[in-house]
Amino acid sequence: MRILCFIDCLGSGGAQRQLVTMAIGFKRRGHEVRFLIYHPGGHFLPELEAAKIPCLCIKKTGRVRRIWEVRRALRQGWQDVVLAFQRAPSLYSELAGLPNRHWGLVAGERIAHPDAGRGLRRWLAWPHRFADRVVANSHTNRLTLEGAWPELRPKLTTIYNAVDLERFGSSLPTGSGRASGSPVRMVVAASYQEKKNMLGLAQALYLLQQSGGRGVITDWFGATPADQGPLLAATEFIKRHRLEPFLRFHPPVQEIEKEYQRADVVGLFSEYEGLPNVVCEGMACGKPIIMSDVCDARRLVEDGKNGFLCDPDSPESIAKALRRVTELTDSQFEQMGQESRRKAETLFDIGHILAEYEAVFESTRRLR
Repeated sequence: MRILCFIDCLGSGGAQRQLVTMAIGFKRRGHEVRFLIYHPGGHFLPELEAAKIPCLCIKKTGRVRRIWEVRRALRQGWQDVVLAFQRAPSLYSELAGLPNRHWGLVAGERIAHPDAGRGLRRWLAWPHRFADRVVANSHTNRLTLEGAWPELRPKLTTIYNAVDLERFGSSLPTGSGRASGSPVRMVVAASYQEKKNMLGLAQALYLLQQSGGRGVITDWFGATPADQGPLLAATEFIKRHRLEPFLRFHPPVQEIEKEYQRADVVGLFSEYEGLPNVVCEGMACGKPIIMSDVCDARRLVEDGKNGFLCDPDSPESIAKALRRVTELTDSQFEQMGQESRRKAETLFDIGHILAEYEAVFESTRRLR
């Protein structure tokens, strides 16, 4: 099958990581795969080049003109199916297919925004009626779409993220090699957007320091968006309360799995999410997870069994979850990590996920 993967760019975001991972997987399974983007370059471009997957970048233009450029690229394309990730690429693809098309179209929903079923965000999902299928990467998002537009229900399905379980595998047992009483090492991998809650984590770390006991040293890896206000606010709080040794911000790295493997725990404290790669990959690496209780969190983390859940709007709740992880013994760290890995093998196996997408692609052929 000829599969065209369409997304805005190849930056370091979770949707980009997921689409690149699947594209490489599709090619290994014998499909012909190409990429279409409209912002040049990007963090994941070297991975596509190494896999010899061609990538066409639409020339820089305004949004209205971009619609026509996407339409021209798709309607002259060779593809059997387009897999579009994120709202804008999905919308462009849906408009490009009007009034009819000879290729299948699968729209990918990646974020379960709390307002997705209301106002403008609800209406942005209306064009999904022109797609053949709509794949959400969380049950929460699928149910929100069903509630907003019941007529979409036959087209909707949930497919979780795919993780390369070999690449994101365990190294040393979690907790090993750490001196008794030393701080817990936590890794967060997320862009520095307001919804990722840098300030909330900083405030929680301050509360943890004030209460005494073992601390948590956090290394956060992510890209800086155009709006740097939330990051600057968190940085100012860190400086004012002398938290520099405990919360360190870094740019994205190519081999994030090495950072996970060196950590004791993987965290994410977002105000809302889809199905975050950092959590999926941290689980695959055999790490306990601390995450905000949003979206499908309870399907990923069983509180007290393979990690801890917290309220992203409450620094006190985040601090409590951090405190609970500092009280774990090395044996408990290892047991939680093993449970995370077990769940990852069940939920995120790349072969199973790719097969689910292939079945969706085949269903679009029957609709043609």
